[in-house]
Amino acid sequence: MKDDLISSKKIETSEFRSILNQMGITEENLQEKISVHTLKNRWKEIVGPVFASNSEVNSIQFGKLRILVSHNAYKQELLFLQNRIIRESARFLGKGIVRSIEISIGKLTVSYSTAINETKEKKGLEGKEDLIAILEKETDPEIKKRYLEILQYL
Repeated sequence: MKDDLISSKKIETSEFRSILNQMGITEENLQEKISVHTLKNRWKEIVGPVFASNSEVNSIQFGKLRILVSHNAYKQELLFLQNRIIRESARFLGKGIVRSIEISIGKLTVSYSTAINETKEKKGLEGKEDLIAILEKETDPEIKKRYLEILQYL
């Protein structure tokens, strides 16, 4: 019965490509969609929970990763993380897919108010532990220095 539902006919690559083209999907924009989806799923891991809840991956075009943030302060902080974002993007997508970043301020498509509430609930050591976890992954000495300065106030 299961065999009746699924055809056993193999689809040739050219036929599959033709179907995708009829749907307006090219190999390039399919690759972009997969890359954007991958980075969206890994965004919290790449930039940390605080920045992830106030920013989102918007698109990747011609090697430029476009990021949307909720406020100018997050734009500034993500600019400090630029090398890390490019490095981590290469880790998940392959080298050369993301060569630069562009950050814009605007309304996020994902509601970040619940994420803000999650971070507000974390007090004292829990929030500090998140920053320490990010700090341990960071290789850029300037960014490490900034994180250490933040940790001193907690």
